[in-house]
Amino acid sequence: MRSQETSFEIPESGYLRSGRFAALCRTTKETLRHYRDIGLIEPVFVADNGYAYYSPLQLGDFMLVTALQRAGSSLADIGRYLEDPQEAELEAIIGKSVERLAAERRALDAQRRFLQKTLERSRALARWREAEEEWRLADLDEERFFETDLSGLFAAEEPEADSQAKVEELVGDELFLMDQGLANQMQGSYRVGLQALLDGHPEHDFHLCIAAAPAGRKHTRRTRPAGRYFQRLRCASIDGMLASGESYFRTYFQLLDEVRERGFEPIGDVYEQELSLYTGDIAAEAYTELSVQVERR
Repeated sequence: MRSQETSFEIPESGYLRSGRFAALCRTTKETLRHYRDIGLIEPVFVADNGYAYYSPLQLGDFMLVTALQRAGSSLADIGRYLEDPQEAELEAIIGKSVERLAAERRALDAQRRFLQKTLERSRALARWREAEEEWRLADLDEERFFETDLSGLFAAEEPEADSQAKVEELVGDELFLMDQGLANQMQGSYRVGLQALLDGHPEHDFHLCIAAAPAGRKHTRRTRPAGRYFQRLRCASIDGMLASGESYFRTYFQLLDEVRERGFEPIGDVYEQELSLYTGDIAAEAYTELSVQVERR
């Protein structure tokens, strides 16, 4: 509403002076003055003494301006709508703002889940260290994963360029899943098929698994079933493994042996979850958690 410079007396009851109106809007008088100067939100009238008065009904206008501005609309675009608030123009400006807010919300949710999952892994590692236990039984809930076959990376005949292209493709896929709010984290799990492990060739059925967010679960094909799992903490460094010539999969075979020694039988694939953060130091110890579903023999 346009302000009216008036020389006659208007009852001030029912109207708010600029300072009070600014306080209710949780803004400043300077902001109100700027909005007034550009014709965005103007006082209902200005009294002889120079005080500007606003109507309580203008609180909704101010909130609309603030919401649109936070959603990315420019003050110029907002001003054009307020100058002639037609339905079509309102639909356009608010529709675009709602789309931007939805995209920002997806991004914020993805960041929240990523940080939450990182914290959960850190806490899991801390529990292993505090308990100083070598193994444990845990009842795990069902979890769904996006899965990529990595078996080809262990093929001796695969050219190095093909392996590098595969890695770049994997990173791109992970980032896409995160950006779309379909995945919970970049740090993944790895799955080795039980039958391939029993056959002595785990490299033939080795997969990267990315935990799915709620929105992504219907798009996944791999489910780790709920049940009782035998778990062990794995500690290794890249340079130590290279120096010893130890196979990456040796620990998987050791896990199967230990499971049976303790009176259990593996009934599902083996999952490996990264717990520690990788800093790029190949001499640093990296911790992962091995899990395999079991039953008593």
